[in-house]
Amino acid sequence: MAGPQIIPEKITSPFQLMAAWFVMLVLLTSVLLTAASKIEKPDWAAGYLVIFTSGLVLLVIGCVTLMLTKFRPHLQDGKEYAQWLKDKGRYSEGVIVKENKTASTTFRNASQSINDNLSPITNVDINVVNIFDSGDMLKALKDNGLNADVYKPNNEPYDSHSSQEAIWLGYLVNPAVACRVIKTAVKQWPHLKYVHLSNDGGGDPPDEVHDQIFLGGSTNTAKELGLKKWTPQDFGKLSEFMNWDELHARVREKYS
Repeated sequence: MAGPQIIPEKITSPFQLMAAWFVMLVLLTSVLLTAASKIEKPDWAAGYLVIFTSGLVLLVIGCVTLMLTKFRPHLQDGKEYAQWLKDKGRYSEGVIVKENKTASTTFRNASQSINDNLSPITNVDINVVNIFDSGDMLKALKDNGLNADVYKPNNEPYDSHSSQEAIWLGYLVNPAVACRVIKTAVKQWPHLKYVHLSNDGGGDPPDEVHDQIFLGGSTNTAKELGLKKWTPQDFGKLSEFMNWDELHARVREKYS
């Protein structure tokens, strides 16, 4: 029987994975019910297959429901990562990206291109904490060619920066883009003073965390992670000409 082809490489989000499960469930259910309709003997076999199929459908739906509501609620929406990070302060181990001999030249060229052209950068997901002056941050980022969104804009905004002083940096974010985002952010919000990489810690967050930047993370979480405060001079040392190893080493200098 011909059916839809599911390409694993195309499955990049929890919802796509669940959709693949349901496609396979529909195919399996079709096979079982077709078999049941053709069985004549023994008499009980057809009824057994129908009952088994019904139970299988209920079991799969129940498992998916439990996964989304009890065991892994942050899979409901990729953008739940920011709140999840702020509340839990946990990250997955990830895989350290190694530099090759040509990486430095590649990043220098990319950085020069970014400096020369302030057209919007769309290859990184930037989220800003919902706070009383989030709009000012969005404008500052946009003026530097960076598109960003307020996280949970319908919620009541924070009225103070004192509890939201961290930057959560995805370790796969292009160093030139990361440095521009961070330097723009601290210029607009001088209270930002902690930075943490997404692959430095335990836990199991969504994979998309490693391609994202969150501005205004929990100060308490930063302290629990043992992060040291960055000074304006520290931020000033960041350069869009850095490669991954150089940027990550700079961030880790502020770990306890």
